[in-house]
Amino acid sequence: MHKGLEAAARVSAHRHGDYRVGRAGLRASLLALFEGTLKFQDRMIGSVWAERYGWIPKGTGAEHGKVTLYGYQRGLVDVMCDPNIPLLTVLKAARVGYTRCATLAVGYHLHQDPTLCAIAQPTIPDAEDFGSGEIAPMLRDTPVLAPLLRPARKGEKQDNATYYQLSNGASVRVVGAASDDAFRRYSARFLFGDEIDGEGWTPGAKTQGDKLKLFWTRGETFWNRKQVRGSTPLMMETSRVWKLWLSSDQRRYFVPCPQCSDAAGHLDGWQYLDWGGPDLPHGLKWSTDAEGNLGKVWYVGTCGCVIEERHKAWMDANGEWRPTAKARTPGHVGMHLWTGMSLNPNAAWPVIVQEWLEAQADPATLVQPFVNLRLGRPYKATYGQELKVQAIADRAEPYPAEVPPGVLFLTVGVDVQSGTVNPRLEASVYGWGRGLEGWLIGHFVLPGDPAKPEVWNRLDALLKRPFRKPDGTTLDARAACIDSGGHHTQEVYAFCNRRRTRRVWAIKGRSETNGQRGKVWPRKPSSKLGSVWYMIGGNAARDWAYTSLAVEKPGPRRVHFPMAVPPDARELDEEFFAQLTRERLIVPKGRQHTVWEKPKAPHEAGVCFVYAYAAVCGLQALSGTYVRLGEAEAEEPDAEAAAAAETAAALPAPAPETNAIAAAIARAKRMTQPAAPAQPAAAPTAFDKGELYL
Repeated sequence: MHKGLEAAARVSAHRHGDYRVGRAGLRASLLALFEGTLKFQDRMIGSVWAERYGWIPKGTGAEHGKVTLYGYQRGLVDVMCDPNIPLLTVLKAARVGYTRCATLAVGYHLHQDPTLCAIAQPTIPDAEDFGSGEIAPMLRDTPVLAPLLRPARKGEKQDNATYYQLSNGASVRVVGAASDDAFRRYSARFLFGDEIDGEGWTPGAKTQGDKLKLFWTRGETFWNRKQVRGSTPLMMETSRVWKLWLSSDQRRYFVPCPQCSDAAGHLDGWQYLDWGGPDLPHGLKWSTDAEGNLGKVWYVGTCGCVIEERHKAWMDANGEWRPTAKARTPGHVGMHLWTGMSLNPNAAWPVIVQEWLEAQADPATLVQPFVNLRLGRPYKATYGQELKVQAIADRAEPYPAEVPPGVLFLTVGVDVQSGTVNPRLEASVYGWGRGLEGWLIGHFVLPGDPAKPEVWNRLDALLKRPFRKPDGTTLDARAACIDSGGHHTQEVYAFCNRRRTRRVWAIKGRSETNGQRGKVWPRKPSSKLGSVWYMIGGNAARDWAYTSLAVEKPGPRRVHFPMAVPPDARELDEEFFAQLTRERLIVPKGRQHTVWEKPKAPHEAGVCFVYAYAAVCGLQALSGTYVRLGEAEAEEPDAEAAAAAETAAALPAPAPETNAIAAAIARAKRMTQPAAPAQPAAAPTAFDKGELYL
């Protein structure tokens, strides 16, 4: 190259007869070379690369084609691609475009800054789905990446959806965190951990420790390693992403107020959008008509200005990410994204408020999905333990008869107490109505040694006993569950096996490690030596039962208590309500899951309530049909099959396993209007304090 330039200079000098002319030409050529071909190109920031080269493949979303980012997404992608930020934690909701931003960041690191990338999903199926459904289409359809994708060599798996190599030396690997060898035998500089609140990220018995830290070690050979971890939070007590976000600089997307800013372009009234709440002057506010239908929706800023939905696009375009705390670890950036920030039509403010109103139909079941998936916040469960005993006792009300008119069927939960001191059976009779609204009919203490038949005869009489309704009709127990895990297992088996046609079931709690939550009722019973029993999911049953105690408004899942009990039932004194709330939900030391702690003090009232609910789940399984309550009126049948069909018509689909807002909204039956005062004032949100008041 240099000889050619010198020759050109000599020819030029010869033609002009002046060496200085040739020297000047050589100098100009060299400078042009260094300013052009040999010049190091300026590093392109992530958002610029995404909107210049990014491509949305067909079949990966509602849109496809060239990428256009929202304002808050540009800042997110920039941080994901910034080599000077080693740690990023994203606390996110749904409908915010997080997955798209993550795949764009991976594409950036494969093309603009070729390196080894690793993506960890909670499980292997999640990894395979993400690799084939997100990464493969991106590599195939993005014009600047498709020519770099290296075809599989001879002997390599052609259908491998979790590992891709590029001709520029970059690669991307997708693993499942639940796998024992997910974080072994490979290295990567860019590490992306997705949905870290998922069960797959929980350390198992054979795991070497915290899985996020193990994932971080995959990049320890790189001086400039980077880890991005994001998730929709779940429970506040166990959320990994929540704890990590609290240790970050907690960035939020600040936007200017359209009312406070002027026409000259001066931006003022900076704030970040927040859900707010009935006790806060700022946030989303709305009106409803006399029938409860949603009317107008608006936003009240911390500056006191009223902001309409049409202003959101302007605010988004002029916003910027700002830290609101000091990171405990230098370089640890945190970002919070909730649905109200998004410009997606399905994330419009009226849509979000409508979902909140519908969640009020069953707050014990539907509020958590809203908090997690729409607000991007962890849910702080109250269950029963945060309710004061006296507060529940004060809810006692007069019944017009032994069984209130709203009750459609009865179930019984029975606990067996052995020992030399006060052996007995304790049984709670609960009535159930639409939406599984519950009424305690009575709690009965049957004294006597469970090894003797007379105590079981008294229980049999209770199960056959008719309880009177206001119209003179009567109901007896539709089903019963009896604990068989104590010292009188054979007596329980013998009693239940002779009464199986009456739906009297022996139950045992399933062994559930690491706080597992399975279905309450099993697919089929267990048997041994001719005896039949059912292994139930105790964690899920307790979740549902004790959560219901926190429901205050009459309606689905509200639990009612009578002022006057049947003559032979136990009085509902302070000790009874203390037993009802005595079990505690705890997080074991050093773990990331919750378990129910069984106290040493008596808690039979709570156990019987849980077993009575388990009997409801048994009726659901017996019917083989899941129909929402209210789609059919209950009638007293003569045959067991008709009884099962009637019960199915009175039961909603099982609630404890619900974890998606779409399924939750489908079960909503009515709406309420929360108070929404719109008074101008600036105040810190409850979210800033690590709390949540809705």
